Amino acid sequence: MFKPRLLRETAEIALTEIKRTIEPRLAEEFSLRRVSAPLYLPVDSGLNDPGESVRFVMPSTGQEVEIIRGLNRWLRSQLIRYDIAPGFGVFTVMNALRPDMVETATTSPHLGAWAWQQVVDPGHSDLDHLAATGKRVYSIMQQTESMILERFPHLEQTLPQRFVVMEEKALETRNPDVTTDRREYEYLHAHPNRAVLLVNDNLSSRLLVWNEVIGCPLPLAEISIDLHKPVGSIGGNILRDQLAMQILHQPHLLR
Repeated sequence: MFKPRLLRETAEIALTEIKRTIEPRLAEEFSLRRVSAPLYLPVDSGLNDPGESVRFVMPSTGQEVEIIRGLNRWLRSQLIRYDIAPGFGVFTVMNALRPDMVETATTSPHLGAWAWQQVVDPGHSDLDHLAATGKRVYSIMQQTESMILERFPHLEQTLPQRFVVMEEKALETRNPDVTTDRREYEYLHAHPNRAVLLVNDNLSSRLLVWNEVIGCPLPLAEISIDLHKPVGSIGGNILRDQLAMQILHQPHLLR
């Protein structure tokens, strides 16, 4: 039977160190200012990420609101609010609720993440820029793991040194007769020494690595380019609990 490499109490301490490391490095790398995130928004605001949401009526006002399920749209509105210039952006600590997400060792309806958006120049709105951004995000994760290994030297490195970019349609071409989840499993199981940025046709991507503890792919980030007017942006989520699970050798998400 697998035994976690860190006791629960120690893992919580290590998670705090991860938070202290990620936030300033993310802000510095992408020239981001921190903003405070809402927990809920009016149903008709148009600023919650699309998908199933949890709604309720505020007793004091009678207004129907919905709990945040993602902050991409809301953060883009903050870029406009603060008149952010290209190359600069905003980030926040997000606690979201996605009720359609199944509770497993690696997923949960509760999503904890560092959510961010940066104004992108129209000339940088392509696959190359998305790939370069994904690599920079992954470098922050690697730096964070190096910090953890210094503080907890009995742990071992889990994040691969090699970073690759792959279009989802190329992966589908290789193995068209199975589900998306199965294709990702088979590819990363065969190449556990690679961190993979999987990109779809809409310039949305997910960053995945192989998790040796439970033997399956683990998503660590979501990154996309959005060119809807009046401002184009690049950003997404660094998945806090999944990253901690990976580099702290945990068999499930820390809750």
